[in-house]
Amino acid sequence: MTTGKLSRRFALAAGLSSLMWPQTAWPRPEDREVEGGIGGTGIVGILTEFGSLIVSGNRVETDLRTEFSGPFGPLSESDIRVGDSLTIEALGSAGNLRARRVHVTYPLVGTVSERAPGGRQLTVNGVTVLTEAGAPLPSVGDRVAVSGLWRDDEVVASRLSLVSGTLDLVSGDVLRTARGIRIGPVSTRGRGLVSRSNGSFATAIGRFDADRGILRATDITTARFTGAAGALARLSIEGYLTRSPTAPGYRIAGLGHSFERNLDLQKYAEARVLFNGAYTGRFAAESAVILPDNVSARQRVLRRLANG
Repeated sequence: MTTGKLSRRFALAAGLSSLMWPQTAWPRPEDREVEGGIGGTGIVGILTEFGSLIVSGNRVETDLRTEFSGPFGPLSESDIRVGDSLTIEALGSAGNLRARRVHVTYPLVGTVSERAPGGRQLTVNGVTVLTEAGAPLPSVGDRVAVSGLWRDDEVVASRLSLVSGTLDLVSGDVLRTARGIRIGPVSTRGRGLVSRSNGSFATAIGRFDADRGILRATDITTARFTGAAGALARLSIEGYLTRSPTAPGYRIAGLGHSFERNLDLQKYAEARVLFNGAYTGRFAAESAVILPDNVSARQRVLRRLANG
């Protein structure tokens, strides 16, 4: 084991020279067997700008072989917007990433049932959605697709887009309880969930019963990554930590993949963090950057990281 921390160059590029990992034990590269050789990179986060796709501090190029999709079917590159929450599978090394699949991964799609007076808080499919200052707010009764990141049982939204369809959606971590199965905090019913293990990823599409607080799914997808870039060797993930009953005691909310068991993550439990590292079936994070809560400051940090 070795003590891992961000390099001085990496920290300065992020504008976070004082925010380094303190004496955290990370596995050495030689301690890990990376599946699939060079493999691909899985990226999960928010699109902060174009000029390629800049997501989670990565600059990712697209080409004619890049597939674009959303939960309801194929998309084109022109459909993608800043603020969308994306799952990307890419080939190439850091600084030379080429997307093979770009998928818009909404945590929620549904009807706004509540809107806090004068606040930035909405309720969609029974879930609290926190919106960013200055973002236009939908009205009660509007149907919206919510982009953003899970933070425990709520979503920190990065973009809200009005939708005309009638199908509802929830995607995130599966939780099996004595009372049934949940995706995030949403009780979900549907064939295909019974075999899913705790902490795995799923997307359920169907109709949300507001009276019972249940999403009755007619379509369930159980893979965040599809193999479009081959077996994944690395992950780059933006998110919030949430408690886990298994070591190391935390997981990234909504991701559907677990950390290596020997990581010390406690000091980062309250922060929005960008993790990077190897993937071996578990996420062997090697570095992390605490991201500012302020949207403009966060975008500046991620731009610096993308520019190297």
